Amino acid sequence: MSTMQRTKIDHSGRVCIPAAIRKALGLAPGTALAIEIQDGEIRLRPLPQQEAPLVKKGEVWVVRSAPLGDVAGIEREMRKERLAHLLDFDPSQ
Repeated sequence: MSTMQRTKIDHSGRVCIPAAIRKALGLAPGTALAIEIQDGEIRLRPLPQQEAPLVKKGEVWVVRSAPLGDVAGIEREMRKERLAHLLDFDPSQ
């Protein structure tokens, strides 16, 4: 993936990573990043997480993690199965 967007360093030395790039890379607040200088350029890369982070959603703690498979494909298959079941439904039974 090659994406270039412009950003600035603020007065505290912070850099804002644009939302489209954060979303594309799955970066969330608290994600640890490695920063290095290579060939005269600054490079950032996400560090692997040691544990799945917990996030509080309302009154419930949930684990924020990446999907282990093709979630969209699984959802499509489940919808097909439900639709097939509804089409085979006989209200007289």
